[in-house]
Amino acid sequence: MPTKESPIEIRKLDSKIHDRSDFDCGHDRLNNYLKTSATKLLKGDFTRIYVAIELGQSNVLGYHAINFGELDARSLEKIPRGAPAHMQLPVLFLGQIAVDKTASGNGIGGILMHHVFEKAVQLADEAGCWAIILDAVDDDGEEPFRRRVGWYEEFGFQIMPSKKCRMFMTLKDVRGAVEARKQALQEAG
Repeated sequence: MPTKESPIEIRKLDSKIHDRSDFDCGHDRLNNYLKTSATKLLKGDFTRIYVAIELGQSNVLGYHAINFGELDARSLEKIPRGAPAHMQLPVLFLGQIAVDKTASGNGIGGILMHHVFEKAVQLADEAGCWAIILDAVDDDGEEPFRRRVGWYEEFGFQIMPSKKCRMFMTLKDVRGAVEARKQALQEAG
């Protein structure tokens, strides 16, 4: 069982190496995504899935899935200055993020989120990306949904007015979060 002191690695999912068989985050849809859909989606180039593992281990403690997408600027409260005339903004879609119940409370979700932030900055530097968007899972009741939304809000995500479960964070804010984390790690180290 991981602890806050356990060294965690983030790696691209490799179904031949990473053991997903016992993964249980407490949500069947997110468990099944990792166990049954992930390999097919990777092979089809529809997404990239990254897993959190303890250094030298193969059991998946958590994961996130990302892919490119578009966001209609008209779905925002205010259209961003300089938005293209076709109103489609390039985004990185965070499709899934989940942590195994045995690893919950050890900061793995935060590590995964910051990995998403770093990937978004890298991709934005290469291809352009206005924001990260996600859909908070809302199919298991209002209380769990509110907890998830609150967790994402702690990182700086905002709810989109057009859809209660859709959230976004601009790359400007993501870059700020990446820089703040780098500075905090330097000061701590």
